[in-house]
Amino acid sequence: MTQDDYKLFTGQENTLAQEDWDTIVEVAEARLESFLCLTALPTDEDGNLPADFKVLLANFICATFTYQGTGAEKVASKSVRNFTISFTNDTAANAFAQIASQYGDIIDRYSECGSTISVEKNARYCCDRF
Repeated sequence: MTQDDYKLFTGQENTLAQEDWDTIVEVAEARLESFLCLTALPTDEDGNLPADFKVLLANFICATFTYQGTGAEKVASKSVRNFTISFTNDTAANAFAQIASQYGDIIDRYSECGSTISVEKNARYCCDRF
């Protein structure tokens, strides 16, 4: 992922040195690979990422930049007349959730996570040898 690709897919520019950019991309690729349960990033025979996956990666990096920082929970409050509600929002944890809501079709295409249904096994069938 080049900085030009990033700008093309997100409309955002950054002023990072190339070494810093490469580090950010490396970490984002590893996290995205983990989120999608992949053992390797999808590439063509020339080792290039598909364009739709680049869109996903670029926007994941953009969301990561948006939520960059200490990761501390933020407190938000809303008031109407004499009623106030306060809640916390851990925005760093929601970076992937935001991307998932916008790029679910691409995620479905590349995700290896399988079904979200989990099946409990009884103790007889839980051993590693099965």
